[in-house]
Formats: sequence, structure tokens, C-alpha cells
Amino acid sequence: MRVLLLDPLSGASGDMIMGCLLDLGADPNSVRKAVESVGCRLEISQIKKHHIAATRARVISDKKFHSVQEARSVLKDAKLEPSALEKALNVLETLAFAEAKVHGVEAQDVHFHEIGVLDALADIAGSSAAFQSLGLDRVFSLSISSGGGTVSTSHGLLPVPAPATLEILRRFGLIWKGGPVDEEVLTPTGAAILANFVDEIVDRYPEMRAESVGYGAGKKDLEIPNVLRGVIGNLGVEKDADQSACSRRHHDRVVQLETNVDDVTGEVLGNLLELLMEAGALDASIVPALMKKGRPGNVVKVIATAEKVETLAALIMKETGSLGLRVFPSLHRYIAQREERSVSVVIEGKSYEVSVKLSHLGGNVLSLKPEYEDCKKIAKDADLPLREVARKVEERAWKEIGNR
Repeated sequence: MRVLLLDPLSGASGDMIMGCLLDLGADPNSVRKAVESVGCRLEISQIKKHHIAATRARVISDKKFHSVQEARSVLKDAKLEPSALEKALNVLETLAFAEAKVHGVEAQDVHFHEIGVLDALADIAGSSAAFQSLGLDRVFSLSISSGGGTVSTSHGLLPVPAPATLEILRRFGLIWKGGPVDEEVLTPTGAAILANFVDEIVDRYPEMRAESVGYGAGKKDLEIPNVLRGVIGNLGVEKDADQSACSRRHHDRVVQLETNVDDVTGEVLGNLLELLMEAGALDASIVPALMKKGRPGNVVKVIATAEKVETLAALIMKETGSLGLRVFPSLHRYIAQREERSVSVVIEGKSYEVSVKLSHLGGNVLSLKPEYEDCKKIAKDADLPLREVARKVEERAWKEIGNR
């Protein structure tokens, strides 16, 4: 697994992230095209911060945008791969949601101020292109330093972290800390990019074999190097690939949405479950409940990634008429590794190949489940009950796979 670990001891901004990724080997042509496609110029240079050589990614622009609609339109015309464009738009929506929350307005009514200069969009587009070009399987980060003191804004002096930055940290459950200097070192744009690209915050470097190290330079001259460090490497150092796959543990962060409904039919709820899964929910369920005044009702529960929250929440409210939802942000999820294998089984004197889904953790097989469609075909061919075929396949799978 090729991973990136970011070390934001000196905070993070859009240009620091872009510079770090370029220093790690991101394709400069792709990054430059992305930046230029939103109407900016990009200067890439090597500088030193406290004797540490780092890449400086300087975006040059004198244009501004003010509304989410303007910004979204600019990004949609950027020269980005589809997956990178989706990430870039998610970063923008994260910024808009944070600003809306802080100022008590709807996201579509947000007017950007400090982040309204076009170079913020260039940082987003360039960083998205850089992440895309590196071909990473996963991105980790150590806890994020925010700085301290106050920052001067169009609204006057504000405490660090700035309100929009703090809202992003809260919403995505990112682990952060104040310091190490009394300056703003984590910007809203930097926080939004990290929130959408970092898969997990870790408290120390994981066991890995380092492939490359890069430093992205910031604008500030501090008593510590104002750089963002990144390390790309292979996660885990096991003797062989099979052992690596079995022993690696998987974690991620999810968000849970929940609402109570007491006047929605079963047909509507059944259709809602299908729509939620099609829209990108990781899981969805309906739980019967007794509501106030003894009325029967249901609790709709949805597990999703953070970027899907707005879409799924709107879908639930549209389909059920619910006036609001509870959102439990950044739940830590521990995941068993899942894969599909093929086993050979002899039934009624005839040999069949059957797909089996298995899950395992730390090398121990937790469950084996024969593929329904395969078992159904065998049952018809052998003129046997489906449950008997499934039992025979499962027994064979445990002997062939489960005891390895």
C-alpha cells in the first residue's frame, strides 16, 4: 500500500500543501495546467526555511470571486481529471459550509472574504491535481498545528484558529492542537484540503518504508521552519504480501445521520433505503420505535462519508418530509478486511467453482459467505435445496480457506 503521511507541525495552507506534493514528485505540468485553468499563474521555486530546502508554490492572481456559485463555475472549468475535480468541488463545499455555519446563513448565500481571492481556488485545483498524480492508496496525517494568538480579517481581529478553520476541524473530527507559535499557521483553505484528502489522523509515524520525503514552504518567517513535511512510502514491512494483507488493520472515519419519522409509509421508507444506497450511503437502516404520545414510528439511520452528508440529508428530508436530522460527525470505524475467493466443490459427483466472500482480521478469518447467485445455479443444476448447496459450499470454503 503506497501511502502519504503529512506532518503539519507548522500548520498547513493551500500553497504549502501544493508545494509539499510537488516536492514529493507530483507532476508539475498537471499542477500548472490546473492552476492556469482557473485564471492564475504558478511559480515553482526552491527556497530554504531554517536551512531546510523546500518547494515554494506561489500562485499569482489579482482577480477575486465572492459567491459559491462563481467559485463552483470556475472550478468546473478547471483542467482536472474527474475524480480530482470531484475532490476539488468537495473542498469548496467544505469552505462554504464552514463560512455559512459561522455567519448563520445558507451555504449558497455565503460571501467569501479572506479566501475570496482567486488564488484560493488555484490552491484547491493545484493540490487536487497533485494528489491525483501521485497515485496514493491512502493519506495519513499527524495532529495538525493551528498556531495561536489572533489574526487580522475583514471582520477585525479574530482568535486563532479562525472561526471557519475551527468549524472545519470540528465538522470532520480532525485532531489538532494550538501552537507552536502565536501566528495563524493553519488557514481555512489548508484545513479544508486536509479534511477532504486525509483518510486518518495518527499519533505517530506508522511502520513504513520511506520512498521519498518532501517539504512545502509557507510564506511566514517563524522561529520554527514554516514548512509542511510529507513522507511517501509503503505501509508495513512484512515478510511477504500475503502476511501483509492479513495483518494490516483498517480504519476510517464516517458520519452518522439520524432522524425520527412517524407519518411515513413502509413503501416510502423501503424506497428511501434504495435511494440512499444509490446516492452513496455506506449503510442505511430503518428501526421501529415508539414516539412521543405513544405513536408508532421509525428511526432512519445512515452511515456515510463526510462529503456525502449534505446530499444524503437533503434526500432524506425530501423523501420523508423530516424537518431536521441529527448528525454525529467523524465516528471512528474499525473495518475487517474483505475479499472474494473462488473454491472448488463437488456436489452430486459434479465439480463447481463458487465465489466466496470472506472477511478477516489480523490473519483470522471471521466469516465466509458463498455467493448467492452461484449457489442458486448449482441448486437448480443438481436439483437440490438452495440451503443444502450453500451449506456444502461453506463447509468446503472453511476447509480450503478458513484454516489457512
